[in-house]
Amino acid sequence: MSSSVPTITLNDGTKIPIVGYGTGTANYAKDSKDVVLQALKNGYYHWDTAEMYANEDSVGKALQESGLPREKIFLTTKCGSADPRASLEKSLKLLGTSYVDLYLIHSPLLVQSTGLGKAWSVMEELQKEGKAKSIGVSNYRIEDLKETLKTAKVTPSANQIEFHPYVYDKAGPLAAYCKEQGIKLECYGPLTPIVRAAGGPVDSVLSKIAKTLGEGVTPGQVLLKWAQQVSEGVIVTTSSKPERLVEQLKAFTEVSELSKEQVEEIIAASKGKHFRAFMHHMDE
Repeated sequence: MSSSVPTITLNDGTKIPIVGYGTGTANYAKDSKDVVLQALKNGYYHWDTAEMYANEDSVGKALQESGLPREKIFLTTKCGSADPRASLEKSLKLLGTSYVDLYLIHSPLLVQSTGLGKAWSVMEELQKEGKAKSIGVSNYRIEDLKETLKTAKVTPSANQIEFHPYVYDKAGPLAAYCKEQGIKLECYGPLTPIVRAAGGPVDSVLSKIAKTLGEGVTPGQVLLKWAQQVSEGVIVTTSSKPERLVEQLKAFTEVSELSKEQVEEIIAASKGKHFRAFMHHMDE
C-alpha cells in the first residue's frame, strides 16, 4: 500500500489506510472500473465497495487490471443480505479474489431476521476461514453493538457510519462508545455539509479555518480533516474528478492538523442543525 497515506491499526492488528475510495453514491450500480483505477493512480490503495452498490464486478476488474499484487490493495466490501456467508461468497467471485481485507455487515436491519448475534457468529467463522482478514459492521447504533457484543467472541474491528458535523449530535456518543469498546470508526459522507446541505451554519467557519491553514486549503479539506481527527478513524470519500481526488488526499498528507479550538468551533457551529443523508434508522 502507498506509504504516503497514514494508517491506523484495528483491534486485530490489521493496518488500514486512513482514507479509502468509496464506490457508492455516484458510482452506485455503475461500471466503476475506470474511476477506481483513476483513484489508484492518484494514491488511493484502499477501495470500499459493497454488495448493495451493485458494482463489485467492475471493482474486481480494476483489481485485476491494476497489475498490483493483491496485498498492495486494501479491499473492503459489505454484506447486503441476511446471510453474511452467501453474500461474501458471491462478492468474492465478483471481485475475483479469495479474500477481502475487511468485511462489514452493511446494516443491522439486514440481519434482524437472522439475529444480530447469530449473524455476527457467521462473520467470525468467515474470518477464521481467512475469507475476511478483518470483520466489522456498518450503520450500527449503540444498541446494535451492545446486542452483538453479548455473544461475540471477536469484537468488531470497525463501524462504518455517516459522520460529519450535522450528525454529530448522534454520532458523537456513538463514537465515544466505539472508542471505549476498541472499535474504530469509518466515516462516510464527510463532505455532506458542503455537497448536500450547503448554506448551513458551518460554511463560514470552514472558510475561515481554511484560510488560516494556508494558501490553497479548501473548506472540503477542513471537513475531511475534522472528521478524521474527531473520529480517530478512517475516511471514505469519492469523486470522479482527478483534481478532486488529489485535493481530498492532500487533506491527509499535506494539510496541517486542526487545533482543538478549531475542532470545537466546527462542532459549536453545527449545533441546532441536524441533517442525515443516509440510513435514517441511525436517528431512532
